[in-house]
Amino acid sequence: MLPDRLIDQTRVRIRELVPDSAGLLLAVSGGLDSMVLLHLAVQAIAKEPRRLAVAHLNHGLRGDAGQQDAALVRAAAADFGLECFAETLPDDALKTASSGSLEEAARAARYAFLERTAREHDFHFVAVAHHSDDQSETVLLNIVRGTGLAGLKGMSDRRALSSQVQLVRPLLDFSRADLATFAADRSISHAQDATNSSPEFTRNRIRHQLLPALRDSLNPGVDQALVRLAKQAGEQLACLDALADQLLQQTLLESSESIIRLSRSRLRQSPEPLVRHALIRLWDQQGWPRQRMTAAHWLRTTALLNQNSSVSLPEGLLAESRADLLILRRG
Repeated sequence: MLPDRLIDQTRVRIRELVPDSAGLLLAVSGGLDSMVLLHLAVQAIAKEPRRLAVAHLNHGLRGDAGQQDAALVRAAAADFGLECFAETLPDDALKTASSGSLEEAARAARYAFLERTAREHDFHFVAVAHHSDDQSETVLLNIVRGTGLAGLKGMSDRRALSSQVQLVRPLLDFSRADLATFAADRSISHAQDATNSSPEFTRNRIRHQLLPALRDSLNPGVDQALVRLAKQAGEQLACLDALADQLLQQTLLESSESIIRLSRSRLRQSPEPLVRHALIRLWDQQGWPRQRMTAAHWLRTTALLNQNSSVSLPEGLLAESRADLLILRRG
């Protein structure tokens, strides 16, 4: 029976993603996906000595409807005897604070709230309700925007929110239809967020316009194809990461918070695409921001392997080459 199978699979995935007895903070918006996550997690770890709690952020975008969602989440948490950490942003706080899209601002606010709440209440793991349909939408969105292997990989089942908090996705192998079936079988109350249908948001246009068109005109199984692509890209990226880390070990001469020195002659012995990937890995290891680093920036940086020059990079970074050194400075 599907509901029982989902509970068993959730139990397995939580054990794979979260160490034994470690607490788990559930991100619950009140929508179908996250309410199913709440019910699945409670039943999956019913016999385990694992602390469970709920976190809910009202973005302040939907007025009374947002307050009703918060009340629904609090009531569901109370029914299971769980703590519920809820917060409401001031009305229009995202619109006035954001320099990007409202989607991006809401996402950033949500993850900042989850990370902070986890730290304040001594949780090291936060679970969200992303599923395989979300994965296919993410991969397609990344393709449309222009992406490399990391974007083709889509969402990982586990990633760091900070040095202290990990985000986990125990439902990533389930489909939206699986979750809807479980909700119907268990009569799970959930909110209907009207913004999920608004064409104002890019992901909604992917979900309600582009993917249906692709299913109808090109491939009825496009969702599964995109999920397979994400898995394959993830496997290839893991191999590339390992090679890049090995290259850094062989070429790194000096490393501090603000300066890196690498051997140009040793870097030149490797293919340039691998060198670029190693530099990206190095940026991440240093904690240097790379949101504004474009393909052209990476190309100009690796071109320094064959010439003595310098390149100004975003966020106050400078790359320069002289003698046998590739030097990266910040500040």
